[in-house]
Amino acid sequence: MKSKIDELLDILLIEMREGKSIEDCLKAYPEYAEELKPLLYLAKQIQDLPQAKPDGTAVEETVRKVRTMIRAQQPKQRYSFGEIFSLKPIFVRAIAIAVLLIIVGWTAVSVSAESLPGDALYPVKRLCEHVQYFLTVGSEGKTELHLIFADRRSTELIVTFRQGEQMNRELLTAMLDEKKLALRCSESLQDRCCLKMLRKIRKCNSVQIEILELIKPLVIDSDTMFINEAIMSCTECDCCIDRRLNQAPTRQ
Repeated sequence: MKSKIDELLDILLIEMREGKSIEDCLKAYPEYAEELKPLLYLAKQIQDLPQAKPDGTAVEETVRKVRTMIRAQQPKQRYSFGEIFSLKPIFVRAIAIAVLLIIVGWTAVSVSAESLPGDALYPVKRLCEHVQYFLTVGSEGKTELHLIFADRRSTELIVTFRQGEQMNRELLTAMLDEKKLALRCSESLQDRCCLKMLRKIRKCNSVQIEILELIKPLVIDSDTMFINEAIMSCTECDCCIDRRLNQAPTRQ
């Protein structure tokens, strides 16, 4: 028998396909809004992806394996959506990854890794990042991912700029935000691990400054102030990292 959340999700996904907004869906069931919200937004992201065409036989085989795993390891206790993805058993993550591969197709995921903003498969790349982050447990792993994503945004910023386009402000903001999120995640780490991550964040910050100084003379006048603000943000971040590194021995 389906749970109430499952029943509502089936209904709302149909209504969303017919044009109803996520906000209106949540307003209709406010008592379940907290659990439905992440499900509906993930469904919307998947719905907006370019349509991939995975091999039908492979899809059927994957679905069969997922069903077998669910039946074999179905927990007796019911968990909310957020609690399920905070669990560590490998089968939970395997199921989520299998479902993702069914939806977008392995080929699309692989090709999307080299995509840039504006490319058809770039939303696939970003969705895969969101899912990867969602399935990662622990502050250290999340900090590492933020640094990886920051590096990707840096690469995308350089490549798009070299292609003759104007500086992509959204990419620049995303690059800086990923580093800030890494710094925030590191706050909950233990001393030794925290020190290691702070050094990695400082290195990431230094690379970002180098990139900004490199493209600053080449941007159009309207972007100069934006670049200067970004460099100032990096300088402030560097001071923050230094303070935390200097304070670290007192906590040991």
